[in-house]
Amino acid sequence: MSAAVRDRIAVVTSEIVTAVGCFAAGLVVILGIPGVADGLRAAIQALFGRPVLPPDQAKVALSLALTPIATLFGALLYDRLGRIIEPGPLPPLVPAAQLPRLPRAATISLVYLGAAVVGSYALGFLMQLLGAPIAEQPLVLELVAAGGPALSSLVFSALVLAPLGEELFFRGLLFRRVAHRAGMWPGLATSALLFAVFHGNIHGLVIYLWLGLVFAGAYVATGRLACAIAVHFGNNAITLLALMTERSTGGQG
Repeated sequence: MSAAVRDRIAVVTSEIVTAVGCFAAGLVVILGIPGVADGLRAAIQALFGRPVLPPDQAKVALSLALTPIATLFGALLYDRLGRIIEPGPLPPLVPAAQLPRLPRAATISLVYLGAAVVGSYALGFLMQLLGAPIAEQPLVLELVAAGGPALSSLVFSALVLAPLGEELFFRGLLFRRVAHRAGMWPGLATSALLFAVFHGNIHGLVIYLWLGLVFAGAYVATGRLACAIAVHFGNNAITLLALMTERSTGGQG
């Protein structure tokens, strides 16, 4: 094994350890400090109302936003710690003079959104043919079926908090840092893999791997993290709309 390969492995390993540690610290702050989680749940209930669910399920529904909030906090820690490990700002993915104008960036984002959606459905169909069908997380299906405040909290988490927190953490920091220190392909692979594992859905692992690559691709192609956030938002919105439509059609049938 060459010295260059060893150096890249060391960089990737150190970034994974740092990222996982920062995310764990975010979870500890949000879920482990007494009163923080209860206060956030109370705020969410004040915004959307109390889900019409059994007490345990209602608490889970109100807790849905806690992990994205912990991810945002973990991203803040990761950014600060990264600046200590490697002082100075990271260079931009795309030099300012080469950034596409906003109309072109929007068009590129739409192309990547199409790739996210079409690729996800194609992978789902392929996995079904192979006898390993991809399943949505049961909690998501339960909240869609419940409707009302439960669905509102899901929408808030999936369309606002998750795109912001996950793109800042996995693309704006992890991908960018690994790409800068070890190369583009290690950055793509590392960020996509951790993004997939982070979701904890073994049945949807291949879909999350694909989405992690697509979101990073949108960032690379436009040089704007906002475009990756927009593609993530659009993908989640289309997925939720499909689930809600399926629920409505099933209810009528």
